[in-house]
Amino acid sequence: MSGSQSDNERAYWALLGNLSIPVVVYDSTSGAQVCFLNDAAIKTYGYDMDELSTFDIAAQRVLPDPAYRETVVANWRVEVEARRTTAQNTPPKEYRIRDRWGRMRDVLIGFALHDHFIIVTAQDITKERATQTAQETERRQHERKAYLATKYMPGGTYSISLPDTKNEARFSFVSAAFCQMMGVRPDVATQGLRAAFAQIHPDDLGHWAAQYDKALAAKSDVQVEGRLLAGDQERQVYADARVRTTEAGETTWDGLVIDVTEWRETEKRLIAVLNDADAYTWRVDLRAGRITFDRARLPCDGSAWNDENVSLASWFEGVHPDDLAQTRLAYEMLSQGTVSKLIHVYRRNLVDGRQIWLRLHVGISAYDDTGLPTALSGVTFDITIEMESKLRAREEQAQLREDLQRAQQRDTVKQVAGGVAHDLNNLIAVISGTVEILENPSLGQEAAKDGLQRIRRSVGMAHDLIAGLGGVTRPDLPRGIHDMRKMVADGLELLGARRMARHGVTLARSEQALPVWANPTEVAQVVLNLTLNACESGLPGQDATVSLATLPLGSPLPNRPPDMGNIPDAGARMALFSVRDTGAGIPSDVRARMFRPNFTTKGTAGTGLGLLIVGNILKANRAALWVESSLGAGSVFPVAWPMDAPLLLPKLQAAPGHGLRAPDEAPAPDMVQGLRVLVVDDLLDVSEVLADMLDG
Repeated sequence: MSGSQSDNERAYWALLGNLSIPVVVYDSTSGAQVCFLNDAAIKTYGYDMDELSTFDIAAQRVLPDPAYRETVVANWRVEVEARRTTAQNTPPKEYRIRDRWGRMRDVLIGFALHDHFIIVTAQDITKERATQTAQETERRQHERKAYLATKYMPGGTYSISLPDTKNEARFSFVSAAFCQMMGVRPDVATQGLRAAFAQIHPDDLGHWAAQYDKALAAKSDVQVEGRLLAGDQERQVYADARVRTTEAGETTWDGLVIDVTEWRETEKRLIAVLNDADAYTWRVDLRAGRITFDRARLPCDGSAWNDENVSLASWFEGVHPDDLAQTRLAYEMLSQGTVSKLIHVYRRNLVDGRQIWLRLHVGISAYDDTGLPTALSGVTFDITIEMESKLRAREEQAQLREDLQRAQQRDTVKQVAGGVAHDLNNLIAVISGTVEILENPSLGQEAAKDGLQRIRRSVGMAHDLIAGLGGVTRPDLPRGIHDMRKMVADGLELLGARRMARHGVTLARSEQALPVWANPTEVAQVVLNLTLNACESGLPGQDATVSLATLPLGSPLPNRPPDMGNIPDAGARMALFSVRDTGAGIPSDVRARMFRPNFTTKGTAGTGLGLLIVGNILKANRAALWVESSLGAGSVFPVAWPMDAPLLLPKLQAAPGHGLRAPDEAPAPDMVQGLRVLVVDDLLDVSEVLADMLDG
């Protein structure tokens, strides 16, 4: 929209943008330019603003038949002008349009005016029309059969006559089905009403007879329900009789008795379901502006109303202020007939100060003769627990994302700091070695001796500074028993919905829990780095699809040493998950270097640290990773993670040629006597200083 619009208008467009039904807005004063499409319209029909720039262009695209388009556009302009002139709403009308993919769609189009803007809604009813067509065909096919099978209906028909000259009513007709249901013979039924209804339960017979007596006296319709004794069982029956006067002046009631036992049982089950779901039904009388609740389920709304029937104004007072505008807009669209049904979620303030989340399923249930809505009906569900759970999950995801970001930053700094420390140590080694070499030649030279002492002190300070770089390395993260299935799913969520949709990312979760000894952030790092690489493994112009799976307990490990991480101990319990892609595969030269520091195939877009970080995490957790890849056939990365906490063992270090020794066990002084020593280093100065020291 243009920047010159008022705050009220911008707020109105924001409300329209959040609706779940398609909305199109065009400006009637600027060449009928289309100036707004909400996401629902783009998603449902495929067109964007560039393709529907004006009303005429939009009409040409969605109405391909010229004759039909001419008729529709002409009628549309007449309706818009009539609405503008009379300010009277007209019900939505049905049209057949073409979407961007060439499919013809049946839509119910309504509109509203807002200043010089025309706001159009297009509700897709393609499925409803297809269903109606199929039902109509089926109805015609079975109409004859249904007519012949009426004798098998679970009810019966009857007629009661009251001659104009008499006050005594009698059955003038009873069907065989009526006699069978009521448990009487035809000759008994025709003796009188009480004889015909003799099998009605004694506790209900008084009310049943009173309703018929009242209808006969007032010559009005009768509807009554009661229990019927059918042998050793009780059945629920409903009788409905409509009154009419014959040409002979005789008052007649034509009635039907049906067995509603199963219907009532179903109703009870529905009520139980609604009660279990903290739900209730209601109805809005649009003319009276009042809402009637199912009082039996009203308390789950937390309302303080003492009446089943309250004004809509009172109802709106309880809506949370942040949701009030959207709720009023939903009501206006239904009450004006712009949409016929919708689902709306909002918050309600309770009298005790709490708030609850509610979801409304609402639709138009009655229209007047002009086609405008007169009543709305719906069901309200209390979804507070569900929404609070979702909010907690979002908070956990945000926290996990924040922890992951910090962990990635720490690992990146660790690699950089490690490289810097290595290079500085090499330089300090040259300085330290040179000091030792110069120490003997400087004996007796106090100035030289003092200078060497200063150098030695500076070297010591440099060692301390380098040791301080250890503070930026990975901290000892807390670990515990966690379900691998949840951690993999949480890590996958960090990819983002757009990337997951683009690459068709799926997760197959094993039915059984996979308890492992891990830190959730570290697992998320492994999952995210591997999955991002999998998403980027496709060929130019051909995206790779990605699938993850947590494997069942006891799944075998690959029958070879891992490509990264630790070789699992014999008998160690390991849980497995895998990341699979349909990408280009990994060439052998890349595979040989993929875990090296700073190696990347992404050019300037990559850091070369992702897989290195994965490798460090695997080593720190005694986990393992294998690479299985074929050129042109994609890759699979199985990951095995320990299920048990590590045993606390003495720390041992390797001594070349002597196996393991304790860290405080010093090598023998004469260990190198009489040996030739090869000095190798990547810096010439370091190797020369070490060689000179050994010669000395």
